Amino acid sequence: MKRSPLHSRLIASVLACALLLPAAARADVEKAYLVKAAFIYNFVKFMDWPDGKAINKNSKIDICVLGSSPMSGAGAIFKQASTAKLTLNLVDEADANSAVSHCHVVFISDGEGDALAALKGKPVLTVSDSEGFAEHGGMIGFVVADNKIKIVVNARAVSGAGLKVDAQLLEIALKVIGK
Repeated sequence: MKRSPLHSRLIASVLACALLLPAAARADVEKAYLVKAAFIYNFVKFMDWPDGKAINKNSKIDICVLGSSPMSGAGAIFKQASTAKLTLNLVDEADANSAVSHCHVVFISDGEGDALAALKGKPVLTVSDSEGFAEHGGMIGFVVADNKIKIVVNARAVSGAGLKVDAQLLEIALKVIGK
């Protein structure tokens, strides 16, 4: 069957779009994780840690990413912070128990749910975008609602770890558990 030039251009256009879609989807994922990194940076401002981990403008703040996640590429957000010294630490599951004890915030990648149990009751803010994270004992879970990234806060888990969350953070939450 002989194809017309228009038919050939149409096929070429469809193939080009198919090749571009993964790149566009990847860019959307990266953008979403930059937004989440900005959220995490601001979470630090609205949390109070117990005396041993209290934060002031001169404190070194450790943000850890547990497992494989696009969040690890969002370090630029943390490096731009001028009010505190933020560091981004990548931690694999094998090192989780010992490596995250110094962290102020731990972003738990999807599939790393066992880490949540290991951190329970410790003064470490746990954050994830895993489905149902806050409902299952995590402190702050990212959700998408109305095509926007929102948060669900588990106030019970936060206070159980000896942390205090500012009321302003609770006001912007889509849902607060255990208020």
